[in-house]
Amino acid sequence: MTPPAGPAEQAEAALVEQLRDATPAPPPTRRGRRVRRWQDRRRRELVRRHAVAVAADIGAVGYTTTEIAELLHVTARTLRQWRHDDTAARDSIRLLGRPASRSAPDQRNAVIHYLDRYGPGVGLPPLREAFPTMTRAELDDLLTRYRRVWRQRQRQPLCVLTWTTPGTVWAMDFAEAPAAIDGVGPYLLAVRDLASGRQLLWQPLRAATAAAAAEALAGLLVVHGAPLVLKSDNGSAFGAPAVATLLHNFGVVTLFSPPHTPSYNGSIEAGIGSLKARTAAHAARLGRLGAWTWDDVAAARLEANATARPRGPRGPTPDEAWAARASIPLSDRVSFAELVEDHRWAARRELVLPPSGPLPIPTERAIDRIAIRRALVERGVLLFARRSIPQRIPRQKAEAIP
Repeated sequence: MTPPAGPAEQAEAALVEQLRDATPAPPPTRRGRRVRRWQDRRRRELVRRHAVAVAADIGAVGYTTTEIAELLHVTARTLRQWRHDDTAARDSIRLLGRPASRSAPDQRNAVIHYLDRYGPGVGLPPLREAFPTMTRAELDDLLTRYRRVWRQRQRQPLCVLTWTTPGTVWAMDFAEAPAAIDGVGPYLLAVRDLASGRQLLWQPLRAATAAAAAEALAGLLVVHGAPLVLKSDNGSAFGAPAVATLLHNFGVVTLFSPPHTPSYNGSIEAGIGSLKARTAAHAARLGRLGAWTWDDVAAARLEANATARPRGPRGPTPDEAWAARASIPLSDRVSFAELVEDHRWAARRELVLPPSGPLPIPTERAIDRIAIRRALVERGVLLFARRSIPQRIPRQKAEAIP
């Protein structure tokens, strides 16, 4: 009969099992050399800690350090060193490298005030010239932390819009060609359906006037039917009586962008950029670089509608999405106009404005933006998700810093 194992034998067997478990496995092929080295060091550290713990258990029953070292198949000096390293690691963290210097609080605050004055776009060279007694590493740390806090505090909300119903909301804007198109004029009128992404109009004009825009829009409304909302910027032609009367007669609500905010009507801006590139490419293929014709303009619009994929590579083309649209009944148009009017009065109450009577044109358009957006969301025509984005740090010119 085998006698029961003593504390030393039990401890040695436990250590053997721990060593077997901690044996490093073949590293994945996608790991780098640094990761493999870190894994090896980590495993060796775990093995040494286990050995120190086992040695403490064996020593508690009366074994000396030399006897314990022989059981663990290491030298006594190595075991003592492992004990020392384990105790030092648990007591404190040893920092490597030269201790970092830190200036007085008033100097660090002076750097913060300097950045408050000149902005986060200041680089390290101006900071080093302004504060020669501070180290480069400290100034770099202060600048990095200041920029991180500035970006967090300057985050701006961004709305990702999704238009659900083709034919309900259009956008329009003027564009300018590099030269007169077939001797007519250098201007074009672009109209885009937002839900399908279809370019409804890309037509040369003699001038970017209200009369020319109204004439082009009239034919488009008759052919395709009127939308519920037409977006545009604050150009004088789009707010002129000729265009306003035409849209009112067709039951279309006009949505004007905020002043100096082209991103509010970004879809038509992106569409114009695409149409310009396609038109220029078509003219260049025919040897007419910079000289556009009506054929080039028409070919660019047809190509964009037939080949673009605004909903992703597996989504429908603009022509396919537009073909699946349904006409807008008169009852829906009337109910939408009434809904917009209700939201107008609600917006007036929220902004503490008179419930009736004329208002300045910028104020009226601001109220319309609130009312139309709420009506579109309530009808399910518009879906949007909000997320905040950090602002880009503006670069400061060195000559502007004293």
